[in-house]
Amino acid sequence: MAGLYEIWQRAEVSRRLDVLSGFIAMCVAGDADAQRRLAHLVAGADAALSASPPELVVASEYLDELVRWTDTKWADHPYRPAEARPDEADRQTRDYAKDLRHAALPVRVRDEMGGAELTLEVRFLALSHQPGLDCRTRQDIFYVAGRAAMALDLGYLEAAEHEIRRMEQVGSVEPGDNCCG
Repeated sequence: MAGLYEIWQRAEVSRRLDVLSGFIAMCVAGDADAQRRLAHLVAGADAALSASPPELVVASEYLDELVRWTDTKWADHPYRPAEARPDEADRQTRDYAKDLRHAALPVRVRDEMGGAELTLEVRFLALSHQPGLDCRTRQDIFYVAGRAAMALDLGYLEAAEHEIRRMEQVGSVEPGDNCCG
């Protein structure tokens, strides 16, 4: 199975490839030569990303060609996609990485993770909406639920289940037992 860093790199290239190729496709509508060039570059990048192991350098070279084409031809275009701020780029890349990681897992594990996701969501909603929770306990529930969600995103079912049990323990504290200080 691919390592997390490799998945993250693939996701980063895929995200940028999707954004730029969509923009270029809009700009070259009606220009058969430009459409062929775009199709060639995207197909090359996709093939490199789909290789086993992925050829990230080759895919990045295709992506760089799309960037140069965009910078040269449509630098002043009002809808030219700007590079996302680092936090937004990471959020978008995380979504791509989750999809790639999820696809790499065996079906049985994906099914078990789906059950854990449902358990997390149901238990989180029940715990976080309990009347009488102090702010500290509510924050702890959110924090531990976030850790469980992150474990699921990364494909670590055992860690997610551990964090769900931990969240339930945090949420079972009697009001007033956990004071803010």
